[in-house]
Amino acid sequence: MRSSTAFLLTLLLLSASRAQTPFVPVPPATAASPWGGYAVPGPVPYQPTLPPGAVVPAQAMVSPTWQTYPSVDGGPNQAVMLDNLSPGVAPAVMPAEPPISTDPGYPVTSEPDLKKSLIPPGSRDGFFQKVEFDATWIPSPDSTSLGWLDLHTDVVTALPFFTRENPIIITPGYTSHSLDGPTSPDLPAHLNDITMDFHIFRVYLNHWIADFAVTPGLFADDHSFGSNEALRVNGRALGLYAPTIDLKYALGVTYLDGGWSKIVPIAGVIYTPTDDVEYQLVFPTPRISWRLNDFTPIPGADERWVYVSLEYGNQAWAFKDLNGTDDVLAYRDYRVLLGFERRIVGGVSHRVEVGYVFNRDIKVASISGNDISQGSSILLRAGIRY
Repeated sequence: MRSSTAFLLTLLLLSASRAQTPFVPVPPATAASPWGGYAVPGPVPYQPTLPPGAVVPAQAMVSPTWQTYPSVDGGPNQAVMLDNLSPGVAPAVMPAEPPISTDPGYPVTSEPDLKKSLIPPGSRDGFFQKVEFDATWIPSPDSTSLGWLDLHTDVVTALPFFTRENPIIITPGYTSHSLDGPTSPDLPAHLNDITMDFHIFRVYLNHWIADFAVTPGLFADDHSFGSNEALRVNGRALGLYAPTIDLKYALGVTYLDGGWSKIVPIAGVIYTPTDDVEYQLVFPTPRISWRLNDFTPIPGADERWVYVSLEYGNQAWAFKDLNGTDDVLAYRDYRVLLGFERRIVGGVSHRVEVGYVFNRDIKVASISGNDISQGSSILLRAGIRY
């Protein structure tokens, strides 16, 4: 009953986030001229009546540009400065000025900046980046298998490392696991994950990316945080080659301090041929996403997406059994998910997912023998992000 109530509360928060106005950047207002009208922020259009020797628009910031008009009384032609100054009379001869060099001093290239393409939409300039919350429910399929309710939250922050252009992304997180399952073996009713993820990436020669992350944490029930088995460290080391801005090849390893294979290879391709589709074909967590253009009111600011993905889980926790003896529980599974996501830049994004969970196994350190197989189940997940 408690699991169902918590999941329904998450859905209520999710529905409340739907009615919001997406963030749309407003261009700055044009400055008013002291003598009426508005300043022209860009280059001045071609004016056929400019007198000989008048400066070109690129020089308008250092010397005034005049537009002359015939005099009605036979006197000197009247003129108006086009650089937001006061009107006046054009001088008889406008001095010619040397052209301003536009040579930047280095080869000019139109190649897109790979580092900028890696910055997600909605990234903030300061320390705080975003906060996330999601709830995942895996019901127990039968009386001999575990059911789970996971409540997860994290806060993404960033600090210069050692410059603003090369930040370190620091993400403290907490997950509460409520277990609903068999009376045998003897398992705790509640488990905790308290983690701190440190993530850095560097771009080299605009085509190579080095990506590193380390995630130390405490994984335990409510009574075992002091156990040596509670402290575990996960991490990854990944290299990517990007021949173009839309194509990346990935190769690396991830380290999972769980109960099964600790070293898991990472390999695959990330391809984004258009703004409407994303192929993240990287093992062990591939994902394909499609943008729903008919339901996307503001491309780039308020978008709807659907996706399919695969997840692999492998974790372990320290716990105490009913006799107060230290023990370790390990769990793993595979998940195929179908999801819908609304991405709002500068607002509250949300997602819902349904899936199938299979190859579920547990093992307890105090129980020798083979893994204890768990029945396959469904998965329901809802989450919000700001």
